[in-house]
Amino acid sequence: MATNLSFFAVPVFWTLCMVPHTYAVLIMAKANNGRWNNSSPRSSNWDEVLRKSTPKEVYARYERGKAAHKNGMENLPIFVGAILAGNYAQLDTRTLNLFVTVFLFARVLYTIVYISISSNRYSFIRSTLWFLSTSMCMGIFIKAGLALP
Repeated sequence: MATNLSFFAVPVFWTLCMVPHTYAVLIMAKANNGRWNNSSPRSSNWDEVLRKSTPKEVYARYERGKAAHKNGMENLPIFVGAILAGNYAQLDTRTLNLFVTVFLFARVLYTIVYISISSNRYSFIRSTLWFLSTSMCMGIFIKAGLALP
C-alpha cells in the first residue's frame, strides 16, 4: 500500500511560497549594497526608496517575486482545504498523491514563469498554470463531495 503524501505537501508548498519572497529580498538587497529595511519592509516609504535606487528591471523582478509569493500564500488555504476534503472523503491514496505532485509541479513552474516573464505577450503562460493548479483543487473538492454519502 502506498504512503499518503498529501499532508507532507503542505509544508512543501509553504516552502515553495517562501522562495520568491526570499529571492525578491536578496536581489533587492544586492542591488542596494546589502541594504534592506527588515524593521518595516512593507512601508510605502521603503518601497519608494527601492523604486528610486534600483534599476528598472531589478525592481520589476522584485515586484514579480513579491507577487508570486503573495499568490502562493493566497492559494495555500484552498490547497490545504482540498487535501483535507480529499482525506476526509477517503479518496484513494493514488489520487491524492497524484494531485499533490502535479499541483506542486505546476506551482513550481508558475513561480519560475511569474518571476521570469516580463512581457505581456507571454504572461498567459502564468495564468494558464494558475488556472491548472486551482482547477485541480476544485477537482478534489468535487471528487470528495461525490464520495461522501
